[in-house]
Amino acid sequence: MELSDNLMFTAMQRLILLHYQKILYVDLTDDFYTVLKVSNNEWNLKIEEKTAFKISEWFTFFSKSSLCHDNDRQTFLEFSNLKNMRDIFRKNGEKPIRCSYRRRFSMDDPQYHKCVMELFPYTDKNNHLIVFLFVREATKTNYYMHNSSVEHLEEKSQLISHSSKNERKKILIIEDNSINRNILIEFLKKDYDILEAENGLVGLDMLFYNYREISAVILDLYMPIIDGFEFLKKIHSNPILSSIPVLVATSTEEHNDEERSLSLGAADFVTKPYNAAVVKMRLSRLIKMKDDAALYSISEYDTLTGFYTKEAFCHHIDFLINTAPEKNYDIVVSNIDNYHYIEQFYGRDTGLEVIKKTAKAINESDIPALIYGRVGDNIFAGFGEHVENFSEEYFSRQIIKIGEYSPIENTQVKFGIYQNVNKKCSSYELLNRAISAIESIDRQYGSNIGYYDKKIVEKQAKENAMESAFESAIEKEDFEVWFQPKYSATTKKITGAEALIRWRDKKGKLIPPGDFIPLFEKDGLIPVLDEYVFKKVCIYQKERQNAGKIIIPVSVNLSRGSLFRKDFVKNYIKTANKIGITPSLVPIEITESMALKSISFKTFAEALINEGFSLHMDDFGAGYSSLASLQILRFDMIKLDKSLIDFIGTPGGESLIKHTIAFAKESGMSVTAEGVETKAQLEFLQKIGCDYIQGYFFSPPVSKEDFEKLLEEQ
Repeated sequence: MELSDNLMFTAMQRLILLHYQKILYVDLTDDFYTVLKVSNNEWNLKIEEKTAFKISEWFTFFSKSSLCHDNDRQTFLEFSNLKNMRDIFRKNGEKPIRCSYRRRFSMDDPQYHKCVMELFPYTDKNNHLIVFLFVREATKTNYYMHNSSVEHLEEKSQLISHSSKNERKKILIIEDNSINRNILIEFLKKDYDILEAENGLVGLDMLFYNYREISAVILDLYMPIIDGFEFLKKIHSNPILSSIPVLVATSTEEHNDEERSLSLGAADFVTKPYNAAVVKMRLSRLIKMKDDAALYSISEYDTLTGFYTKEAFCHHIDFLINTAPEKNYDIVVSNIDNYHYIEQFYGRDTGLEVIKKTAKAINESDIPALIYGRVGDNIFAGFGEHVENFSEEYFSRQIIKIGEYSPIENTQVKFGIYQNVNKKCSSYELLNRAISAIESIDRQYGSNIGYYDKKIVEKQAKENAMESAFESAIEKEDFEVWFQPKYSATTKKITGAEALIRWRDKKGKLIPPGDFIPLFEKDGLIPVLDEYVFKKVCIYQKERQNAGKIIIPVSVNLSRGSLFRKDFVKNYIKTANKIGITPSLVPIEITESMALKSISFKTFAEALINEGFSLHMDDFGAGYSSLASLQILRFDMIKLDKSLIDFIGTPGGESLIKHTIAFAKESGMSVTAEGVETKAQLEFLQKIGCDYIQGYFFSPPVSKEDFEKLLEEQ
C-alpha cells in the first residue's frame, strides 16, 4: 500500500508538532500496517521473531504480554477487534481517540513507563478507513507541555474507558509535621501511591505539575511559607486544579477552621489526631465523587475544536511561563468577525462548521504557538515564544488560508496581538489584553490587526476608573435620567417618552453613553444600571401622579445582561408595586436582536406581560429583521430603527417601510419611527399611517427639567 505525499506530510508534521516518537500507518479495511517512523526500538512490532503485518495481531500480542501493565490489558484487547474499532470510529464521526497507558520497553525493564497513543482516522479515496497511530513516551519533559491536540479527544466519555477499578490512585499529602505525615503515609500506602510535601509551597508546585495523576489532596492548615488557607485560595482561582478534592486536616481547638476552609473550596474534613478508618472512608468517598464527575479530564478540551478550553489554556500559559521564565512570549488572539450573522443567515450547523474549519486552519497555519485554545464562542488564542515582527502581510496570508478552509465565502478574521507579555500578570489578564487589542479595531472596516499598545493601556485605565466610580455614582445619583419625547404623528403632541441614561462627572461634565454603556455591558454592571433607571422612572411617574399631573408612558431599555439576572422580573414587579405605579406606565423596550437570540426571552416576556407591562421591540430593522418574529413574540409596539428611516426617498426603502407598518398594524401593534430628522420623512410616515415619531425633527433627548417644560407648554 502506498502512502500519498500529502498524507505523509501531514503525518510527519503532526509527529514534529506533538513530539510523538513513533507512527504507524494502518489500513483498518485490510488490517495492514506500515511503520513510518520509529525511535530506537520498533515498539515491539515483532511477535515471536516474526514480523506481524496485521495490527490486530499486535494488539492481541501486547495485551497478553508482560510488557503491558495489568490495568491496560483490556484497552488493547478492545483495540484488537478491528470490526469493533471500525464501528467506534464510524459512530464517533471519525474523531481521534487518545488513551494513556503504561508499558515496559523490554522484558528485563524493571519499571513501567507512561505512554500516550493517539489514533487519528482518515478515509481515503478508495473509502478505506486509514488510521495514523501516533505513539509517544510521556516523559517529564514532554508529557505536559505539548499535550495539546488538534481534535477533541473525549478522554473520559468515549469508547475506550481507560479507568480500572483495580488501578491505584495517587494522593498528595501536604503536612509540615513529619510524624503526622508518616502516620498518614503508613496507613494509606497499601491503597494509594503517595506524593508528599512538607509545606504549601512545595505542595502547590507538585499539584501544578502532576494534576492529571492526583486524585485527592490531604492538606494541613497550619504550615510555614504557605499555609493551608493560602493554598486553597491559590488553587480556587484555577478551574483545573480546583476540581481536585481537598481533604482538610483540622484541629478541634479551632472552631472556625471548617467554615473558612469550606468558603475557600475544601471538600471535606478530618480531625487530628488522625483516625485511620475515618481518613480512608472520607478519602475514598471524595475520589469516587471526583471520578464520577470527571471534571478535570473533560474540561481541558473544547468539544468542537479539540483546542484547550479557556481555563485549561490559561493554566498551561502559567505552566509554560513557570517552566521557562527566562523566555519572552506572545499571545495572538483571533476571532471570526460578525459570527452572529453567519449563524443567522446560514444556520447554526454551518456556523459550527466554520468554527471547526477555522480551528483546523489556525492549527495548520504558520502562526507560531506552543498551545492553542478556544477561549470564546468564536475566539481562538495561541501562546508561543516571542516573534520580533508581525507584519500585516504575514497575517493577511493567514486570513487567506482561513478563508480557503471556510465552508462559506468571505469569512473575515481579525487578530489581536500582545507581544512580550508581562510575565508577572495572571494568564487571564494576559489573555484579556490580547482580546482588548481585537476590540480596539471592532467595526473598523479594513482593519484586521490590533496591537496591545499605549492607547489601549490609556483606554483601560479610563475604563478602570469608570468601573471604580460606578458604585459611588449610583449612591450619589450622578447618573441622570433624560427623556427622548415620542410625538403623535397626527396631533404632533407628546404622547410618551423613552428614558435614557446620562452620567455627570465630578466636574459637572456629561460622559457620553457610548463611553460607559458598552463597558458596563461587558463587565456585568449594566443590570444594576437598568434597575436604577427603572426605579427612577417609576418614582418620576409617581411624583406626577401625586401632583395630579397628566401621566404619559415613559419606556425603559432592558439590556441582555438583565435577562440573565436571577429573578429580574420579580424585582421589577416588586419595585413598581412598592413605589405604587401601574406597570403599563413604564413600558419595557427590548432590542429585536436580543429577543430573537435569547432562548429564554419568551418566558420572561410572558411574565412581564402577565404583570401588566407593555413590551416594545426596539431597533426593528437594524440587521436582524424578520417579520415572522412579530407573530412569534407578543409586542405592543415596534420601533423602526433609524437605518430604515434613512431609506425614505428611495423606492425600495419606502416600499419596505410601508409593508412593515401595514403588517405590524394588522398584527395589532402600533409603530414608532426613530431618528426622524426631516419634514419629508415626517410627511411620508404620516401618509402611510405611522403612529408615533421620535427624533431630532421634534426634539433631541432632554433633561428632566426641560422635559417638564415641554409638557407644560403642550
